[in-house]
This record gives sequence, C-alpha cells and structure tokens, in this order.
Amino acid sequence: MYVYDMVAIVLIAISHVILYIQVIRYNRLPYTMVIALSIVFTILLGIVVTVTGYPEFNIIILLLFLLSLGLIQDKLTFMQNLYFALVSMVSITLVKMVLLDFGMKLFMLTPFNLYLWTSSVIHLIVSIVIVISIVLWCKPIQKLAQFIVDSPLYYVSYVLLAAGLIIELILTMPSTNLLATLHQKYGEISYIAAIVLFFVLLLILLISWHLTKEKILEEHQEHLDKELLDYVEKLEFMHDELASFRHDYMNVLLALEEGVRTKNLTQIEQVYYDVIAPTSKLINNRELDIVKLSRVNIPEVKSVLSVKVVTSQQQQVKVMVDIPQTIETIAMPVVTFIRAISILLDNAIEETVRSKDKMLQVAFFEMEERQYFIVRNSCRHKAIDLQQIYKKLYSSKEGNRGYGLFSLKRMIDKTDNATLETTFVAPYFTQTLILKKQ
Repeated sequence: MYVYDMVAIVLIAISHVILYIQVIRYNRLPYTMVIALSIVFTILLGIVVTVTGYPEFNIIILLLFLLSLGLIQDKLTFMQNLYFALVSMVSITLVKMVLLDFGMKLFMLTPFNLYLWTSSVIHLIVSIVIVISIVLWCKPIQKLAQFIVDSPLYYVSYVLLAAGLIIELILTMPSTNLLATLHQKYGEISYIAAIVLFFVLLLILLISWHLTKEKILEEHQEHLDKELLDYVEKLEFMHDELASFRHDYMNVLLALEEGVRTKNLTQIEQVYYDVIAPTSKLINNRELDIVKLSRVNIPEVKSVLSVKVVTSQQQQVKVMVDIPQTIETIAMPVVTFIRAISILLDNAIEETVRSKDKMLQVAFFEMEERQYFIVRNSCRHKAIDLQQIYKKLYSSKEGNRGYGLFSLKRMIDKTDNATLETTFVAPYFTQTLILKKQ
C-alpha cells in the first residue's frame, strides 16, 4: 500500500464523518475534532482488520462508529440514526467506486504510462474530490436530508440503502464462507447492481433536490406572509395604544380646564399630582426606551422590541433596555432572529408579570465579532430544571404549552453561528443568545 492510499483512506473516513454529522444536523463538532476522530478511527480499524483478518469489519465497524456518533444528537431516533449512517456509508462508497472506475478508464485514454502507483494516485484524487464536495455542499446536504426523512422517498431510499450495504459486503473481498461464496457467484452482478443502485440513488437525489427547493421557497413565502401579518398587527396595536392615550389625556385636560375655570386650586393640584405627574413619568420612561431602541437600525427588529417593551410596561413591569451602540446588521437571517427574540421576550414577559419583583432587562450589543441579545427576568420559582425546559411539551405553565423554547432550540441548532446560554440564579432567569459574525 502506497502512502497515497493511506492518505486517501483517512480522507474517506473524514468524508464519512463530515457527511454524517451534517445529515444528522449536528454542527457543534469542530473540523479539528472530525479530523482527529477520523484518524484515530482509521488506525483502530486498520489494527482490527489486520489482527482478525476479516475485511468485513471495514463496513461493520464503520457502521457502528457512525451509529455511536449519532448518540450525540439526542433528537435522533434509532431508525433515523441507522438511515443516516447508511446514507454516509453507501453513498460515499458508491460514489468512490464509480469515480475510481471512471478515473481509471479516463487515464487509459491518456498517453501516460501505467505504473503500479497509478491507481493509488487516482484513489487519492477521488478522495480529495469527495471530501471537498461534501464540505462545499454541507448546507444543501442538511436541507436535503431533512426533507427526505419527512417525504415518501424516505422508505424507498431506506430499502435501497440497505441493499447497497449488502452489495458492499459482497464486494469487499469477504473472508467468511457465506460472503466469499456470494462474492464468487455474484461478484460481477453485484458490481453491476452497485452501479445501477448508484444511478437510482442519484435519480432520487435529483428529484428530492427539486422538491426541496420548492418546499424551501414555499416555507420562505409562508414565513414572509406571517411576518408581514405580525408586523401589521403590531402597527395596529401601537395605533390603538396611541389613540387610547390621546383619549385619556383629553379627559385630563378637561378636568384641568374645569379647575382653571372655577379657579379651584385644590382641584388643579389634585389633577396634576394624581394624573399628570405619573403620566409624565411614564412618558419620559417610554421616550428613553424609544431612544435606545432607535439604535437598532433594522426596522423589523426595532418594531418587535418596541411592542414588547410597551406590552411589558402596560402590565406594570419595570423594563430596562440597554443598547449601548448602533446595531446595523443581524448575524443571522432577520426572520429567524425575530422569531427567536419573540419567543425569549414573550416567555420572559409572561413569567415576569407573575413574579414578585416584575423586573425585565433587555440588552443588545456587539463585542469581539459577536452579537449578544440578553433577556433577564424575575421569576416566581425558586428552582428551574434547565435540562428540561427545551423539551417538547415541557412547561411550568398550565394548558397546552411547551412549544416555544422547544422551537427556539431547534432554530438555534439549525444555525451554525448561534448559541444559547441559559442560567438561573433565583429569582432571576437569564437567556443569552450569542451570534458569531461570519
């Protein structure tokens, strides 16, 4: 075995791991860890196969290795874990097989001499092409995998992948009697079947890709429609609040006018101290908040924050807003960001209203290529199980609840540069959304 083959084997192992963690949507494994894991796995696999003399372990142990990696994604069912492990194994092996065959035939058409190491060099080139392709297409691969799991193509491709695994076992120069007999009798047919299977899976991939694009466009349009509807509702809400405030203030002026007309100083003082002075304080506080919110130069985000602040104040919540510098951009899609902060603020307001202190703090700032959106609110609870709050249907409130934080966690998991930190130091609950600028 040439050094080209050794490097190629490591690259293929890296390809398996990268493809697998992408399709299971686990984006928190750094590439350095992926490379280290792949190298260690390749060395261990080489030792096991050499010592036992069973080349079948190449496939079996790789399958077990990927299944064990799937345990880091707690939302994955066993069948989905097995499915994605098969996707990684079968697809990469079939692609490698077809490219190696195509590369060798292409080389035979060239005027270059054929050497013993020629196939090893082609092996290395094919491995490089595969790993680069997977890295470049990480995002489309994630979306495609998610779509297939929810579509009828899932069951069809599941069967084909299982068949592909059996074909790979037959073609891997087996040492066991059964597989060796099958290899001897059906080796050529299995090879043809593998090529056919490759093109069938490729066809499914193309169909899925087309359907995925349509679904993504449809979902995107639904999001836009919903955001537009929410925005209109918020404008109506603010308009109603302004109309109500104007109506109340007119009544105050009428009461004041009566006091002035009758020269009743007691009535004037009463109106001033009981009505005007508290209103003035409220207006000043709101103006201060609006000034701070004006530092957010994204209209949609500013609108949402304004409504949440006003809503909190109407419910007698003490709101403190801290936006020390101008925010020009959001380091994630604006629609996703609005959904995330809406969930954080809605949960915080709802809990704050029921708490004793009724204190809500909101901070939004940038520091060291990161954006921080922090929501801190008072709670009525003495203890909160932070391991449970992101689970579906879990809620400390009554009724059919528990979707907000679950949905938020899913959004964060799908966003590469976003993390969410949660702390609770009684009586304050703090959520910190951190966005790394890309």
